Amino acid sequence: MGFFKKFRGYDDEVAQEFALSLTPLTRIHATVVIRGLTIDPTPELINRVTTLPLGIPWRKEDKGDSQVSKRKLFLEGEEPTEDKNGVRKESMPYPWNEVGYQLIKYISCEGRYSVVYGYHFRILEELRFGAETPPHQRLNIPYFLLQSLIDSSIKMKEGNSQQLAHHGLIRILIEDVVQNLRTPIT
Repeated sequence: MGFFKKFRGYDDEVAQEFALSLTPLTRIHATVVIRGLTIDPTPELINRVTTLPLGIPWRKEDKGDSQVSKRKLFLEGEEPTEDKNGVRKESMPYPWNEVGYQLIKYISCEGRYSVVYGYHFRILEELRFGAETPPHQRLNIPYFLLQSLIDSSIKMKEGNSQQLAHHGLIRILIEDVVQNLRTPIT
């Protein structure tokens, strides 16, 4: 619970300004200049400010792993309803139906909330069984968050202002830079 408290509180205007000024440099590095601050989001920075583990870089296009994760996620007796695109969210067992919704809305920023898609299952598997996963096989959630933030920024620049859902992450990235500023003595 303490982890999620880190993400509370934000300034919507600053979050939008951050997203609109974000420039992707590579798949693992971006830069933002906002109100005189330069921030270089990387998976390592996101790891440091969130304490989320670094692991295997993973993209939602890695569909093979997603299907394996979907089979692993559900325990005996848990039989969710599948459709052609994924699993109906309301048919997933509690609390994974709600976790799936939060994942769709705030992490992957997928606009269709009723279906949990294949690529969500890799993240859900990590959340449900992460402690059992050997460290070298764990998902790099900071990498995924950076990709999601970059994708949201691109969509916002294309005119979809409803796309941004990373307000708390943006706030703690900015706070980290401000806390680490060193003012020269004059």
